[in-house]
Amino acid sequence: MNKALIVGLIGVLARTLSAAEFSPQDKIIDASKRLGDKPNYSWTTTIKEGDGRPGWIGLIAGKADKSGLTYLSFEIFGTPFEVYMNGQKAVVSYTPWEGWGTFDEAERTSHVAAAVGRYLRSYKAPVVESAALSGKVKDVKEAEGAFSGELKEDAAKEFLESGVRLRREGREPPKIANPRGSVKFWIQDGALTKYEINIQGKVSAGDRETDVNRTTTIEIKDIGTTKLELPDKAKQKML
Repeated sequence: MNKALIVGLIGVLARTLSAAEFSPQDKIIDASKRLGDKPNYSWTTTIKEGDGRPGWIGLIAGKADKSGLTYLSFEIFGTPFEVYMNGQKAVVSYTPWEGWGTFDEAERTSHVAAAVGRYLRSYKAPVVESAALSGKVKDVKEAEGAFSGELKEDAAKEFLESGVRLRREGREPPKIANPRGSVKFWIQDGALTKYEINIQGKVSAGDRETDVNRTTTIEIKDIGTTKLELPDKAKQKML
């Protein structure tokens, strides 16, 4: 057997072994990284309860670019909110409050704004959240370009706690029973295009007990063509 053929076979074998060692979690992380390497992207987040009702927060329209700038637009109880975030800096505007303000400033204006501020402080854009989720699932299986797995119990509990509707600051955290859930990721041409989180369990807050079956769907679009610009008035507040 000639030397060139031997070298070629070794290369094929090495690539085969490398692919075999590339776990489903690795593929999810790589797909998230590929999305993060793009100059920008947009997404929508929808939340639905098990009976088909929308979640406590309306549809979230988001945009992000490679610099870390993130924009969110959504409604809560008919009140529209706009948010810009970049690292630890963030500003928010909502009706009837005029102009832009920091989270601290907004949270002093109303109970709803305070609850929204607490929610947004832990918000993660899809690139960050999807990569983190890959380490919170088990028994991941791949089928037809999608990857699905069960959420670890502590991760399911965390989602249930964070999903309690507009909990007032200072109140005891809810009690969680039988937390469970699943995550499904869709990947196209190596990049993440969609993921879906289903959370189930029983949540007790005060004298209220709720059986939760909630599905959050994040659909990614306009990769590389999203337009995102920080308004001057918002920029002044972020300095």
